[in-house]
Amino acid sequence: MVNQRAATIPANAGPSNWVETTEIAIPEPPAGKIVVKTVAYAANPTDWKHVEFQQSHTGDIAGSDASGIVYKVGEGVTDFQVGDVVSTFSHGNFLHDRGCFAEYIIGDVETTIKYPHGDEFPAEKLPVGEYRSGAIDTFEGAASVTLGLTTVVLSLVGNLNIDPAVDHSDEYLLVWGGATATGILAIQVAKLGLGIKVVTVASKKHTEYLKTLGADVVVDYHDEDAIAQIRAATKGAIKYALDTVAQPETWQSVYDATRDSEKASLDNLLMLPLSSIKQDDRDPASTTVAPSTLAYVANGEDVELFGAVMSPDASILSRYNNFWKSKLPSLIPNLKHAQLKVLAPGFNSANEAFDLLRDGKVSAEKVVFSL
Repeated sequence: MVNQRAATIPANAGPSNWVETTEIAIPEPPAGKIVVKTVAYAANPTDWKHVEFQQSHTGDIAGSDASGIVYKVGEGVTDFQVGDVVSTFSHGNFLHDRGCFAEYIIGDVETTIKYPHGDEFPAEKLPVGEYRSGAIDTFEGAASVTLGLTTVVLSLVGNLNIDPAVDHSDEYLLVWGGATATGILAIQVAKLGLGIKVVTVASKKHTEYLKTLGADVVVDYHDEDAIAQIRAATKGAIKYALDTVAQPETWQSVYDATRDSEKASLDNLLMLPLSSIKQDDRDPASTTVAPSTLAYVANGEDVELFGAVMSPDASILSRYNNFWKSKLPSLIPNLKHAQLKVLAPGFNSANEAFDLLRDGKVSAEKVVFSL
């Protein structure tokens, strides 16, 4: 058995001790899946939350985002070949044989992106430092987008059912949290892939940046009249909304902002129901809540979290997969990743990355590192 290095969850994991570098076996690809030789990695809030909320187990492979080169393909895989440059999202911090912070990882084809221009990615690692938002032209940049894009496509196309074949030019999508890693990608997919107008909420310092990504209206959430500004700008044309912050107060604000909409479908990333907020006197049938987006089911497999089993809906997955395979590849050359904060090479940087995320020290950027 040939071993590899991996960042796994240690006993008594917690702040500054989220992962340890261990040796595990190099996996073989199951049927319908691939094995990726990784190059770069990105940290996500879900990583440290799995540990802190006791969903991880000692020995689980950490990490949810990585980029690299296809090393092996499993039986039945036709969309990927050995040597392809890819980025992939996997349910990390949860299983002994899945996760992204390892030298060789199993990738789901449903949550893997191929970069035809990947042979132009620099072989050299990005030095430690800050890098501006830009085209996906490095392994670090590629590592930063896959969980976000999985979430966005599953929400907008799958759960909210925004049909890319329909004209949405007179409609608005509200993105609450436009400067979050997910919000940055949601704005771009909405504009480039769905042709819908975007109103988003973020700190004023991000206004011009978000407009360069395609936001039509940007409102500062600090403003006391933020909801009134949104309603005045959109004039009842918000048909869809995604709350990427997903806190009770932001979920309430999303609902309030759609007061004038004849029909509105809402989604959030924390499975918050409409019953959790104060509702007004609008027709209850005018506002619906989509099945909350959980990226872990995008590969078509059931997921058990907090004692509950989440199962993917076949129609939602069909819409997601159609867009992922037929539309997303044409968008990739025009998408921009968030600003990157590059840490020192090595799996130990996962500890620093998770600390930064947990302590709220990351805004409008992705924390990445390489081997």
